[in-house]
Amino acid sequence: MRIAVIGATGATGRKVVERALELGHEVVAVARRPERINPAERLSTRQADVLDATSIGKAITDTEVVISCIGPTKASPAGTFMAKSIPNAIAANFSPGTVMSEGTQNIVEACERNGVQRLVMQSGIGLSDGRELTIGNRCLLGINRHILSKAIKDKGIAEHTVQQSNLNWIIVRPTGMTDTDATLSYIAAPGARISMTRTLSFADCADCLVRAATSEPDWDRTIVNVGR
Repeated sequence: MRIAVIGATGATGRKVVERALELGHEVVAVARRPERINPAERLSTRQADVLDATSIGKAITDTEVVISCIGPTKASPAGTFMAKSIPNAIAANFSPGTVMSEGTQNIVEACERNGVQRLVMQSGIGLSDGRELTIGNRCLLGINRHILSKAIKDKGIAEHTVQQSNLNWIIVRPTGMTDTDATLSYIAAPGARISMTRTLSFADCADCLVRAATSEPDWDRTIVNVGR
């Protein structure tokens, strides 16, 4: 498939590009600074800013599916509370901006204008209402939602925008992530019970996002939890 990856220079976005190429797909890496992306076979780059609707529309032209890995620069991985990321999490919460809410709106509208039917959005387990989690994890979720309340509100608007669209969307909610090796051994499914105390590698989250984009039709128009 020809996949557009928006946010391709971010921690997850880079891994999505790598994984999609490993699996033989063509990738259009979309970023504000595409010069940061190393060249590779079947990879092209396009410059765009998610807050600029026109540039996003041009960037996804002639692609079949879009994977959005955008998020506030200082946010903790997947918007999930982790002890080592408290300073960055708090900083992002004070000023999360509108990258998620406004940027996702622009992405959805660009998909609709360009005839791209499939959109995969990376979100975070912090948006869960906790029904599928254990009691202990619900407590952690409550702490997460308190610390990241503003950032989660903005991401919630983004999720709502995707859900209200006519696209074949999939929202992927990972737990907190770390820059470790891929295991390809993780839990991923709509409503899956995962642990907020066990981290997920960016590479494994990327694998799940590519799966959602290319090979999991049963996930269409669902929210998929991914973790361990």
